[in-house]
Amino acid sequence: MLLRRRTFLAAIGAAALASSGCGPGTQSPAPGPGATKPVTHPYGKSEVPISPKRVIALDPGQALQIALEHGIPLVASATLDANPPVPPYLPAPAHPFEHLGFGQVDIEKLATFGPDLIIGNTASLQDKYPAVSGLAPTVAYANTRDKVEWYDAALTVADIFGVRDAQQRKLDEYRARASEFRERNKQVLTTRKVALLRFTTDELRIITDSVIFPSRVLTDAGVQRTASSAPAKAGDTYTRLSPEQVGVLADADVIIHFTGGGAFEGGQVTSTFVKYTSGDLWKRLPAVQGGKVFEVPRTSWWDGGSTSAASAMLADLDQIMPKLG
Repeated sequence: MLLRRRTFLAAIGAAALASSGCGPGTQSPAPGPGATKPVTHPYGKSEVPISPKRVIALDPGQALQIALEHGIPLVASATLDANPPVPPYLPAPAHPFEHLGFGQVDIEKLATFGPDLIIGNTASLQDKYPAVSGLAPTVAYANTRDKVEWYDAALTVADIFGVRDAQQRKLDEYRARASEFRERNKQVLTTRKVALLRFTTDELRIITDSVIFPSRVLTDAGVQRTASSAPAKAGDTYTRLSPEQVGVLADADVIIHFTGGGAFEGGQVTSTFVKYTSGDLWKRLPAVQGGKVFEVPRTSWWDGGSTSAASAMLADLDQIMPKLG
């Protein structure tokens, strides 16, 4: 009887292995060379390689940042108008890649890299998708410009690269760090209202409490925003201020600011900063008079779009918190 029972159990095990397509000591077959998967995106549907070998990223946001975070083999990428053009909070690339600069999509040049995958946000491909997609499988992804949360855009890009699970783990780690920061600093955070400002080439903007990347990170960190940081209408990511309107920032206990972003033009941005901060209205702001004005790097606070950039923001906030007592 015992022998029969063992024979019966062995038969069940063999049947289960057969039904799963696996035998003893075997694994599910890996995709073969050249295997592809369909990806539906804002500009159409593309068959992209499951394991891309020669990737071009057309924007320095999620396309570049997620690629570097996960060691995706880049041959070329858009980069920031900054020094260095690739932010130091990102992992170093496994292999050198060509820097394409900011906002440059030269079809003839892209063709020389022999890419097997091209990826960019909707803005970078808006007018050139048909031409670019003629070179290689091309995917456009929506980001905060399209009112998509940065972490959702990061997961979308990671999914295209085939590293969604690894990206989800990075997001979980970031959220745990943000939660720890919020709990550790809750006494200060509940008693301070913060305005986040951006000086551009011609004006001062309040970054609103909206879908925009730095605002979401501030929310995750438990930072309280000012009434002046509320969007004038749903979807607004910033509010313009003229020099005569600077007084609205009187509701801020703390001002955090950065200059430029994107196609940065240093001289013009510096002139804007001086124009706004040299006036009496600025000098009379409570945050200014109380010494609670802090400059932060634009490459993480504005040009970021990854857990690496978000973690860099938390590190900056860690430096600011002791000065708010």
